[in-house]
Amino acid sequence: GDQPKVGIKEILSVLKMPTVWLIAVVILSGYCAYWGTFRFTSYASDIFLMSVTMAAALSVGKLWMKPIAALGAGIIADKLGIAKTIAFLFVVLFASFTLFALLPGLPSLLPVMIANVAVASLAIFAMRGIYFALLEEGGIPVVVTGTAAGIISVVGFTPDIFMPLLGGVLLDRFPGPDGYRYFFLTVAGICLIGLGATLLLCLKVTTKSK
Repeated sequence: GDQPKVGIKEILSVLKMPTVWLIAVVILSGYCAYWGTFRFTSYASDIFLMSVTMAAALSVGKLWMKPIAALGAGIIADKLGIAKTIAFLFVVLFASFTLFALLPGLPSLLPVMIANVAVASLAIFAMRGIYFALLEEGGIPVVVTGTAAGIISVVGFTPDIFMPLLGGVLLDRFPGPDGYRYFFLTVAGICLIGLGATLLLCLKVTTKSK
C-alpha cells in the first residue's frame, strides 16, 4: 500500500518530541511500581509473619484484580481523560507505597496491610491498562505511533533490569523492616516522578485543546 515509510528522519522527529519522553517517564515509573508489588509476598511473610501459604494466596488474589482494574480504569479514563486518571493513580500509589514503608509489622495491622495490597494492585493494573493510550491523547502523529511506542517501551521497561537488583541490594544491606522501608520509599519517590511527568502531559493536552 501507500504507507508512509519511517526512516531516520521520522525516528529523529519522534526523539525530539517532549511528549514521547514524558510518556516514557510515566511508563517507567508505573513499571517500577509494578515491580514494587513483587515484594508484597515476601514483605507479608517477613514483616507480618504471615505463613508462606497465606502470603502466596495474597499474591494470587492480587492477580484477580487485573480485569476489574483495567475495565474500571478504561471507564474512568473515558470520562476524565487518560492523563488525569493516571495522575490520580500515581497519587494513590504514592500514598500506598508510603504506607507500606511506615507500617509496623503488628498482627493488629494485618487487615490494613492486606487492604493496602489490594489498593496498590488495583491502581497498578488500572494504570497498565491505559498508559499506552497516552500516545493518542498526547497527540503523537499516527504515522510515527509505532516508532514512538517502540522508543517509549525501550525506556519504559528498563525497570526489568534495575528493579530486581535494587530490591536485592536494599534487602541484603538492610535485612528486615529497614530494607523494605527503603525499598517502598524508593518506589513511592519514583511514583512522584511519574506524577510530575503526568501533570506536565496534562498541561500539554490542555493547552493543545484550547
